[in-house]
Amino acid sequence: RRCNFYRFFANYCYYNRGNEFLLNVSWLFCKDTTFQLNYDTTENFKEKISKDVSSFIFFSREKAKQAQTREYVTIQPKESLSTLTKAKITITNYLGGQYFFTVDEISFVGNKINLIEGKHSKNALLPSINDIKDGLLKMILYSNLSNVTANGREVKHEAVLSLTSSKLKGEISSASMKKDLIDFFEANHFTSSDIQLVELLIEEAKLNNFTVKIQFSK
Repeated sequence: RRCNFYRFFANYCYYNRGNEFLLNVSWLFCKDTTFQLNYDTTENFKEKISKDVSSFIFFSREKAKQAQTREYVTIQPKESLSTLTKAKITITNYLGGQYFFTVDEISFVGNKINLIEGKHSKNALLPSINDIKDGLLKMILYSNLSNVTANGREVKHEAVLSLTSSKLKGEISSASMKKDLIDFFEANHFTSSDIQLVELLIEEAKLNNFTVKIQFSK
């Protein structure tokens, strides 16, 4: 079973395949921003694709690596990290294709590594829906990994979505008891829609093998 957020991303990725994906991304980018894509740049990008598939793979992989490096050395305003353990992660599929990401935090518990995606809000009790959707997309990836290695050593892993706010009091997780959840909701004056969202996240975390943590952070 997948939650509504999961179905949204799955349908989007399924529909936008190949060149159609590139064209739709360009259109959405122009539509949702106040500036236009440079036509010459777009044509140059298409030319790189059409000339040689292998060189395009190398080109796009290098671009992805560069983006990964930029993200690795940057702490975003919507991240509130409890440790300075941002790490690079490379996902290799069964065809040998590679995808380059950064994970906001990692922590080791014995032979298990926690891959933590953090979303933060300074002014609201919970991060925005869009931030939570982005975090859920990472949970899809991280919870379905196999043969995870760290420093050349095979380890078990757990995907963790950490939602933090400077407005919160206390903390809960998807492993919290019902009474603890109720106490947390009351202490933080959660609205019915806030409660519904948290309960949905907890349900989906249990069904899809990841952990949700909601807690105070500056």
